[in-house]
Amino acid sequence: MRVAVQDANIIIDLIDCRIFELFFRLDMEVVTTSLVLGEVSETSQRKRCQAVIRKKLLHVVEISTLDYLRLQSLNLTGLSVPDRSALELAEAREACLLTGDGRLRKAAKSSDVEVRGILWVFDQLIGGRLLSKAEACTRLAKLKEHNQRLPQAEIEKRLKAWDG
Repeated sequence: MRVAVQDANIIIDLIDCRIFELFFRLDMEVVTTSLVLGEVSETSQRKRCQAVIRKKLLHVVEISTLDYLRLQSLNLTGLSVPDRSALELAEAREACLLTGDGRLRKAAKSSDVEVRGILWVFDQLIGGRLLSKAEACTRLAKLKEHNQRLPQAEIEKRLKAWDG
């Protein structure tokens, strides 16, 4: 089974476009770190995370104080400690890192860690017949409004391809 490490921005995007629970129906083990989970600050988002954790769909690796200090000392310029924890977890588990953060994506690629984003998640949901193309268009258009940092050209390509 494939392992995917989630970064906070992916969790938030999945919740914002209302495909969070659907994502956990994909055939993969999903993990994150306690530091990444700590970045999910809105109460309603935290409740949804806790619900999938209770169902054992999202596994959380606890980061100790000692590990936090070690991560803080790593020479990874521009990365927050939670981002460093996600990258290190993906490396250790030989997992795919799910993130939309440009700096983290770049660091992952330079460490030979497979990195994917929210558009890949949409592709997987459609490919796995968990989400129709029409519904994907609706959800992705909503996400596009909320998250201006996403690759607009890639979004437009998908919206055009799925709107048929």
